[in-house]
Amino acid sequence: SSFIVPAVSGDLSWARPGAPDLSADAGAPCASARAIASPPAPKRQKPDDEEPRAVYTNTSGMPRCEGRMHHLGVADGELANRIVIVGPVSRATLMAEFLQPEEPGKPLFSLVSNRGGFVVYTGMFEGERVSVVSIGMGLAMVDFFLREARATMQGPMAVVRFGTCGILKREVEPGSISVATGGSVLVQRNYAAFNADGEPVQNGCTTGGGKLPYTIVGPCPADAELSDAVVCSLREELGKDGAVPCMNATSDSFYSTQCRCVSDFVDANEGLFKELLDRHPDVVSIEMETFMLFHLARCSRPRGSIRVAAAAVNVANRPTGAVLSESRLHEIRRGGRAILRAVACFKLEPADPPLAAVARRE
Repeated sequence: SSFIVPAVSGDLSWARPGAPDLSADAGAPCASARAIASPPAPKRQKPDDEEPRAVYTNTSGMPRCEGRMHHLGVADGELANRIVIVGPVSRATLMAEFLQPEEPGKPLFSLVSNRGGFVVYTGMFEGERVSVVSIGMGLAMVDFFLREARATMQGPMAVVRFGTCGILKREVEPGSISVATGGSVLVQRNYAAFNADGEPVQNGCTTGGGKLPYTIVGPCPADAELSDAVVCSLREELGKDGAVPCMNATSDSFYSTQCRCVSDFVDANEGLFKELLDRHPDVVSIEMETFMLFHLARCSRPRGSIRVAAAAVNVANRPTGAVLSESRLHEIRRGGRAILRAVACFKLEPADPPLAAVARRE
């Protein structure tokens, strides 16, 4: 891929394998992107009497560094309103192969944030401007991404997560793609249920005292229209069995809240999956991001201004132990193309007016 030169550059020594190699850039602390053929810009000489520069501004609101979001690294206008978010940089790079530069003959926009670890590509897909963003893993990374992305753009947004997940239903085969049409529940460790020695609270509190080791919240609904568009696009690409509409479970850990038993730590999670499926029998997929994406979209204002959906390649069937084979890894590429098509073709309409405006009219 090729890169353009924005106003700032940064130390990219953190970059993970598969990220664009931009290590020749150095200087400002926020983000870096450049054209491969371009020499690095000369470093600005700091006058002796110059005041020390603050790390960022607006610390009690949405922090920025020289106009760029403090963690995501993008400036206004660099993200498209249609976005696919993925976990690893390698998947973002793979999906960016489907994008064309916004201007023919010009390089494809790409940016690496050295504070948050995000990698951003923006280009054209089937006539629409689309961004692909690697956000890493976990609830906090979704929170960083969606709040800071929203702050850089006007108008409605469509965001689709394309990740990987575990499977909680024996009959679902690895290699298919779950789509969270039924919404998402959140499974969290209840830290108050463990005493100062790291042991689960006893004397009946684990069952009758309101201090269960884990809490299950939700479900938070999916955006029905965008989720259905994702299912249709995946089935056009992969066949009817390629997409599995379902309810998702999001966990706050890959280990304890996904019921992995690790003897080095006290987790008290032996009956967690049974409890989850007793309460929510439609849950099929389990991963670490979807609930936060759905929840923040519901909390966004104006209402309906952020449309979201989530799909994930079913990698491992937890009841059977079956794991996706290398021969089916091509599903990720084909699934990625279908996701891009769904988000590119989705009709974005103006959101409902802000609550204050509604109140004034009434």
